[in-house]
Amino acid sequence: MQTKKIYLFSFLIFFCLVSPAWGLEKTFLETTAAYRIEGEDLILELELVNKSKETKQLFFSSGRQFEITITDQENKQVYRCSQDKVFTQALIYKDLKPGQSLQWQTRWTPPCKDQTYTIKIEILARSQTNSKIPKHQLRKTLQFNLETEMIKDKIQTRAEEVLLALKEQNGEKLSQLTHPEKGLRFTPYTYVSLEQDLVFDREKIKNFFEDQTIYLWGYYDGTGFPIRLTPKEYYRQFIFSHDFTQAEQVGYNEVLAKGNRLENQFQIYQDPIIVEYYFPGFNPNYAGLDWRSLRLVFQEHRDCWYLAGLIYNQWTI
Repeated sequence: MQTKKIYLFSFLIFFCLVSPAWGLEKTFLETTAAYRIEGEDLILELELVNKSKETKQLFFSSGRQFEITITDQENKQVYRCSQDKVFTQALIYKDLKPGQSLQWQTRWTPPCKDQTYTIKIEILARSQTNSKIPKHQLRKTLQFNLETEMIKDKIQTRAEEVLLALKEQNGEKLSQLTHPEKGLRFTPYTYVSLEQDLVFDREKIKNFFEDQTIYLWGYYDGTGFPIRLTPKEYYRQFIFSHDFTQAEQVGYNEVLAKGNRLENQFQIYQDPIIVEYYFPGFNPNYAGLDWRSLRLVFQEHRDCWYLAGLIYNQWTI
């Protein structure tokens, strides 16, 4: 019996030392990737970082130091970085000190704007010692949609200005960001109603948080009771019920939160950019039924984008 215990103890020690599942696998290299837009091109910037406290001696078997493959939504390969390229065959040695990195950059033109592409990156480094570099330290996967990124690049700063003005309850700033002709439409649930939704002009928005008038904003889901609130009360229930500057997900002209009501914002607003801030849930006991969403609707006016709608969304009966 004593011998069996010794064998078992030895096996457990060995398993802990070699199994990544026990969290003991060393992570000394990290592959990171970032991208930016130049015109209609995607600029990929790659980096291999030494995260350890000792110098890592690496080598590449040729001038081909990384590989990038890109597939479309149907998992069809549309790009391979090394295709039709010639590389030097000489060995290339690199010593990476702690905190140092190797960097690369490449350019790609997506064949279709509205496709979502999957980008798989692999750094082709090997260790000069006998130690093997875990594959996950040399790989990175990204997803990219050119149309979404172009929209994001155009509107992100403006949307953040609006969100900050809402958080700070700054009516003066919010008024400046409001559409000068169409004003600002308030939709308490996701379905935009031209008959029921209230629209405030810039002057009303300027005094929005001080206005003590009780307005009819629509009707509560489930009960059908009228939503009679002051602007500040409405703000607390149907605009900034949560701090949307900390939203877990942000979408650009895509619907993140889907309930059982019709989605018609893209039919009502002409050529909009809609930025959605979304919390998928707060209390695990509610299984996601406590999700919340705030959508900022922007429309263009004289080459500038202004806020034309605020759409609040949550789970409805």
